[in-house]
Amino acid sequence: MTQTTSTPHVVREFAGSEDGILLVIHAGAGNRGKHDSPERRAQAEQDLRRALEAGYTLLEQGAPAQDAVCAAIRVMEDAPEFNAGRGAALTSTGLAQMDACLMTDDGEVGAVAGVTTARNPIDAARAVKEQTKHVLFAVPDTAQLESWGVATCEPDYFITPDRQRSLAEAQADGDEWEKHGTIGAVARDAEGHIAAATSTGGITNQLPGRVGDTPLPGCGTYANGESAAVSCTGIGEAFIKATAARQVADRINYGGGRKPGPAAGPPAEGAAAALDDVAAHHGEGGMIVIPAHGRGVLAFNSEMMNRGWRSPDGESVQS
Repeated sequence: MTQTTSTPHVVREFAGSEDGILLVIHAGAGNRGKHDSPERRAQAEQDLRRALEAGYTLLEQGAPAQDAVCAAIRVMEDAPEFNAGRGAALTSTGLAQMDACLMTDDGEVGAVAGVTTARNPIDAARAVKEQTKHVLFAVPDTAQLESWGVATCEPDYFITPDRQRSLAEAQADGDEWEKHGTIGAVARDAEGHIAAATSTGGITNQLPGRVGDTPLPGCGTYANGESAAVSCTGIGEAFIKATAARQVADRINYGGGRKPGPAAGPPAEGAAAALDDVAAHHGEGGMIVIPAHGRGVLAFNSEMMNRGWRSPDGESVQS
């Protein structure tokens, strides 16, 4: 059963047991927005459950953590309710410009920024990790993506009527930031290895070329076998300034909570402290954390966060 506690401005939830397979996902944090409805929440919950099923099935079969997080991410990238892949937020010029990152607990990482034709941006990030000696590719074109074996499509595939409406409203009424679903997944496999993946379309009406925290290792995505796997969602600029994902891992290793101390801090305290730092940079959002040993953590300092987890102990989905 999920246990929930709160600290000032931060909600923390716990998932799974100390060890064993575990998958935790998020699909955006912020305010509910003026277009929120029971139908939209129900659809989001359905897609969260499908993502958990896709990733957790692989963990049950003994697959590595990176396979599980990528499987969960692909389901959410294909779901237009979330701000990644099909249904990504649109830039000020009306195009979808997407970022993604995959990192494993051995420190290996691949990321892409500004992709416009990768059907599943997380596949492009994995290709960078596995097929190149580099970490981050900016604006890889269709030919580059196809040379890696990444499925591509026309840019119009990603544009939905809901995102066009959001862009029109942002340009008419000003840029009020609204939750609509940067996605992420963290997992621990049967061998005890952990991995993190994040994918996003950025912020509605962002300037072309803007890059948020998602593809930056240590900011929106991070994994280290000595500490934790972390995926973040929220106002990317604040997460970058806070180096939020790496900060959680460092706090776990070196004293974790809001106050310095000699003992390694628990992941929940590390997450809360990192989100306090995000708030100090005028940001809000959330993160999911799976430590190398310990229970998973879901934390946010915003009105809500789409989230879910599954382990042998049970599962939970909330939107």
